[in-house]
Amino acid sequence: MTMHCPATLLLTATPEGEGGVPALVERLAGERVLTVVTAPGDARGAAVAAGLDVPLEQEPGLEGGELSSALLGEIADLHRGETVLVLARGTGDPAVPITRIELGEAF
Repeated sequence: MTMHCPATLLLTATPEGEGGVPALVERLAGERVLTVVTAPGDARGAAVAAGLDVPLEQEPGLEGGELSSALLGEIADLHRGETVLVLARGTGDPAVPITRIELGEAF
C-alpha cells in the first residue's frame, strides 16, 4: 500500500495595489510556503514568490481565474507533502481570506 502525503494549498486572489504584495507576503510569514503557482505572466505573483524567496510555477489553467477541483488536484499531485500558494484572479484585496485546503489520496 502506497501512502501519499497530502498537499496543502493556500488559495487567495492575486494581490493588487501598491501595498498588496508586501501585505500578502507579511500575512504568509508564519507559513512554510515552498512554491507559488500563478497564471502565466502574472508579475504580481512573481513578486510574491520573490518576497517569499520560493520558486514560481506558472499554470495556464489559472488564466481564466476559475479554480476547478481537477486543476487543484493536478497542482496537489505535483506537490505532495508541501505547502503551495495558489494565486487566482479575483478581487485582489489584501484582506481577502486565504483558504487552506489539504488534498490527499481521496481527492
